Amino acid sequence: MQRTPQRPLAAAVVQLPLPDTAIALFPATPGAAASLHEEERRLLPRLPSARRPGFVAGRAAAGRALELLDVQGPVLRDGRRPLFPPGARGSISHATGPIGASIASTHPDVIAVGIDLERTDRLGRGADRLVCTMRERSWVARARRPESRLSVLFSAKEAIYKALHGISTRPPVFHDVEIGLEGDRLDIRLAPELLQENHRIDGWFQLLPGKYVLASVAVISVTGTE
Repeated sequence: MQRTPQRPLAAAVVQLPLPDTAIALFPATPGAAASLHEEERRLLPRLPSARRPGFVAGRAAAGRALELLDVQGPVLRDGRRPLFPPGARGSISHATGPIGASIASTHPDVIAVGIDLERTDRLGRGADRLVCTMRERSWVARARRPESRLSVLFSAKEAIYKALHGISTRPPVFHDVEIGLEGDRLDIRLAPELLQENHRIDGWFQLLPGKYVLASVAVISVTGTE
């Protein structure tokens, strides 16, 4: 019996209920590197050839997200972390395809953002012990497709790690974070020392065609706004 081909993930914009914030998806295509900023293209020869398609897809997605916010690139590098232009906070992810995803925000109360794009069939058995708290493991085990639920949790925690890296007292590990789902929102519970009292973290997820999950988070300053 032949399998029905999966519909490929296309270039798209994902809407969030957060002003001045944009998410874009971009599949790497032949010639996509030509759409990058000149300074981004200069980084390509320094990368191993296996990493270049993911870099192109990710930077193309970041460029699209910034364009939606009327911000000019480039998105350069700080080590292996993307370095967004002044005035924008951003994050990049890419997955097998390669498909790039990026979130960018110019909202004055957004301190940091994180994004992660994963295949829902990527994680194997036993990964739940690494990724999940006991409550999360029970939730995953009850699913008709446990691997899909596990992928949502993994992707959410990766996005949180990216957002908190550099603004938290220490990098979080998987068991520092417990995730619940409320519609398309992430109910995020963190170890108390990871987030300042005047900050909150909001998150969203979406299952996408082709067996992908997209998770994104924003750390928001609530001083004077609540």
